Amino acid sequence: MESWLFSVLPFLLWTCCTSQNVCLEPPDIDFGEMISDEKARYLEGDRTQYKCNPGYVLEGTEWITCRGQKWTPAPRCLEMGKNCSHTPTIENGDIITLSQKQYASGSSVEFKCQKYYAMEGENRTFCNNGNWTKVPICLEPCAISLAEMESKKVEVVGQSDEHRFQNLYVQRGTSVELACKPGHAPAANHSPSAFVIRCNGEAIVYPECEDITCNPPKVAHGTFRPRRNIYHGEDLIQIQCDSGFHLADGQNIAECTRNGWSPLPQCSNAAGKCGPPRSIENGDFLGLATSEYMPGARVRYKCQALYNMQGDEYVRCVNGHWTDTPTCAAPCTGTVEDMNRNNIQLKWRYSAKLYTVSGDMTEFACKWGFWPDPSSPPFRALCREGKLDYPRCIPLR
Repeated sequence: MESWLFSVLPFLLWTCCTSQNVCLEPPDIDFGEMISDEKARYLEGDRTQYKCNPGYVLEGTEWITCRGQKWTPAPRCLEMGKNCSHTPTIENGDIITLSQKQYASGSSVEFKCQKYYAMEGENRTFCNNGNWTKVPICLEPCAISLAEMESKKVEVVGQSDEHRFQNLYVQRGTSVELACKPGHAPAANHSPSAFVIRCNGEAIVYPECEDITCNPPKVAHGTFRPRRNIYHGEDLIQIQCDSGFHLADGQNIAECTRNGWSPLPQCSNAAGKCGPPRSIENGDFLGLATSEYMPGARVRYKCQALYNMQGDEYVRCVNGHWTDTPTCAAPCTGTVEDMNRNNIQLKWRYSAKLYTVSGDMTEFACKWGFWPDPSSPPFRALCREGKLDYPRCIPLR
């Protein structure tokens, strides 16, 4: 009976231990050794330290950590050799490390890109036996032509007038939002995404806006002023109803917009009123709610921050009923833990958390020391219904 227990007990212990989030033994490194105390098993968050043999210098961090049942990349031990006598250069960037006449093998220098330039690669390079390892690249920004925008009748959202006669520079990996100038509307077949200029190394395509015009309205049982043959965007008229009639939405001022007159100039009797507008998930209508709305009344909806509106933002009271309300599509969010789990990072910026609206694309890259998994989803991931299909990377062999 005792011999049976002794044969089964190790198997039970092994089953218990391997069910936890543990890592295998830390990897060995050439020309170096682990100096931390060895453990029977390594749990999530455990760390171990390395050092190099005499005559070698450490490249990378001396500590590695157990994360997600895998160790973070181990350092390398480089043979001490020739010094580096010249300082490496970087185009459109500068070295921020104190300059020296000579650099010992294994030492490093750190870089910083000039204003508006984005860094691709590690921000430091190492002296390896008289030669410098690969230096990073400073990617050129995108020059947004304000003269071109003026010809297309667009402007930068939130941009002050002090730069109106200069180019606007946008860092690689970021974007700038454009909008039509007052009195103009997007040209036909221009989607909202066309008004977000992304600096990704491709040629810039500017959206185009056109003049907004309105014909004189036909107001049954009422009049309006001023009277003109043609009206332009943001022009206003004042409506007055005949005796016995009232304004359909209670507003006596209408504006010429890309969708025509807003609100629609209309005089009617009291029939066909609507109750309070319907509420929507992750959004609400603007303005104070009342117990009833006149026929033709219009209410605008707005989604919460980062939620993307699907459908018309305005609803109208028609024959006692509101037209279809819009919906608010959920954004995609992700943390550094989500990205570390897949050994990836944002390609064009460094951030601890990711936010992106539904329908937007986010581009990823493998972390240092990892390679794309052949079965991985695309590295340009689409945010759809609040979900993001993360790509995956595997360690270099």
